[in-house]
Amino acid sequence: MLIRRRSFREQAPRPRTLLIVLLSGLLLLGGCGIGVAGGARLAYTAVMRDLPKAADLKSRPMAQVTSLYDRTGAQLLYEFYVERRFWVDLRDVSPVMIRATLAAEDVSFYTHPGYDVRGIIRAVVNDLTRRRSGTQGGSTITQQLVKRLLLSSEQTYIRKMRELVLAVQVEEVYSKDEVLELYLNQVFYGNQSYGIEAAALSYFDKHASDLNLAEATILAGLVQAPSDYDPVINPKAALDRQDDVLSVMVRYQMVTQAEADAARLEAEAFAYKQLRTDIKVPHFAFFAREQLSRRVDPEALRGGLSVITTIDLAQQQMAQDIVTKRVAGLKSQRVNNGALAAINPRTGEILAMVGSVDFNNAEIDGQVNVATSLRQPGSAFKPLAFAALFATRKFLPATTVIDEAITRPDASAPSGIYRPVNYDGKFHGTVTLRSALANSYNIPALLVQETIGTKELVRFARALGIVTPLPEVESLTLGAGTVRLLDMVGAYAAFANDGIRVDPTPFLRISSKSGTVIWDATEVRGERVLPSEAAYMVTSVLSENRARYPMFGTVLDLAGGRIAAVKTGTTNDYKDSLTIGYTPSLVVGVWVGNTDSKPMMQVAGSLGAGGIWKEFMDTWLKGQPQETFPMPATVRTGMVCGVPELLYVGAPPPQCGIAGAGPVRTPRPTPDLPPA
Repeated sequence: MLIRRRSFREQAPRPRTLLIVLLSGLLLLGGCGIGVAGGARLAYTAVMRDLPKAADLKSRPMAQVTSLYDRTGAQLLYEFYVERRFWVDLRDVSPVMIRATLAAEDVSFYTHPGYDVRGIIRAVVNDLTRRRSGTQGGSTITQQLVKRLLLSSEQTYIRKMRELVLAVQVEEVYSKDEVLELYLNQVFYGNQSYGIEAAALSYFDKHASDLNLAEATILAGLVQAPSDYDPVINPKAALDRQDDVLSVMVRYQMVTQAEADAARLEAEAFAYKQLRTDIKVPHFAFFAREQLSRRVDPEALRGGLSVITTIDLAQQQMAQDIVTKRVAGLKSQRVNNGALAAINPRTGEILAMVGSVDFNNAEIDGQVNVATSLRQPGSAFKPLAFAALFATRKFLPATTVIDEAITRPDASAPSGIYRPVNYDGKFHGTVTLRSALANSYNIPALLVQETIGTKELVRFARALGIVTPLPEVESLTLGAGTVRLLDMVGAYAAFANDGIRVDPTPFLRISSKSGTVIWDATEVRGERVLPSEAAYMVTSVLSENRARYPMFGTVLDLAGGRIAAVKTGTTNDYKDSLTIGYTPSLVVGVWVGNTDSKPMMQVAGSLGAGGIWKEFMDTWLKGQPQETFPMPATVRTGMVCGVPELLYVGAPPPQCGIAGAGPVRTPRPTPDLPPA
């Protein structure tokens, strides 16, 4: 919004200003028993001390509505505001609304110099007699604007005199039309509506340019006391106030008597629109609002923004439907909620976010966004440890480790000993790291963590975007920490994106109300957080369907033989069931459980969250080209530790076993199972 100003510079008080101060002192202080000369001198000193500059009327952005849209920019998701306001130029306000405003507030606006002597006298008399009467108050439109934007609302004579002086100065800087335009966009009309455009939309569901006489006079009458004249709560008071406004308009020949009578009859039949806050995809909308407050300067946010988000409404609805349907199917296993987050790993764009099966269901705490809440990841955390190991360039998927019973000191355990076991209760002997990760064996994962070091695992997780509490304990790789589903999806996105992490974002573009672009997603650049070789090796393991068949079978295989990397996670007490997986262009994480963390009835990650993940991936990717994960130039296939596997180009010979693996033995072959 651009306001045209007249030239203005610091200068000595003009005779008109001195006259106003003198007049004010006589009227306001003289009546209080102070001498004429003493009153004027005292008034001048008090008024002119630290007086704001009239030219600062627009120094602070006027609070306006921030609007969030879907990725097409066509669908409004949500609006929020400090003050619900939509700026509108004076030329876009109905002429009858302008006339009604002048009749209600300042009929001589276009002829006075910023103050109205008769209005001042009327205000003083009413103040001294404690009366409140008349259609108009003692303040002109210019004075009201000065009070709202440059002064406080304290009720003192000094503040009133400062208001008068500033009103004169404002009209020396701005034209009458500019003052009126500012006023119509500033004043409060009740019903969460600041400014005439918001009021027209709130009460009549139309733009300010389309208001007719009946509507305009109802709205103009509200400004004096929005609560008292609220047409929804006090329709009679609103009609009485409208009658006052129409009477002034007739008296000053702004409308005919017949037009005024017709407007009164029309207003009696009004059915006012109650302001509603309709929010599409509320979990995502509130998340975007929170992120906006962190990313944008508070003053810019107060001034109102137009935000194009990343959400794809069609895919969002598909995700919501799948989560809701699948969770309903798990009700008999004591499951009441689910969440999903989907992002583009190359750009970080959040394409879908399901925070719960039903935002409005209080019984499941539906308003809690589980996609951004703290939960335990279970074995879905293991790929981070294996990636950190591969990043050392000393170990490969062919490296072996013995999966056998181990014990470790644990002061928190009753026996003082930690005895980890596998999910299936068995030990599998010597296995490759590929088999260990694909089948989610716990003992090998613990040995991997010991090899890289717990502190290094925490550091590595931080680099991948995990910012939540991570305890430095033996079982961290098994999911002992707390994470957010969205953060985990962001971490897996680095695997999908060749080791480059792009922060998950709900925004495509953020613009001011004037159209200035504040932030644009096209300017975002990712950061390499792990070597491309390590990312590819993790992806190679997680995308090999047959490698996970011994433990999981074919339940996670996508339709049509489509290649996708995937990992599940289940907490020991079945409080959380997760599945996170990806293609080169899509990463999806799913959580299933109960919002209050009550245990489910043995719902594993592959069977609970896994079903949602597979259906969502199959549906989203249907009809799209098959994608493969490109092998980095620094990785090739060759004989490694006696088996054909991935290896680093130009690196020293890898270690064929890791600490705790014992002598290297030929791993057991993966059994052949038919594809899903």
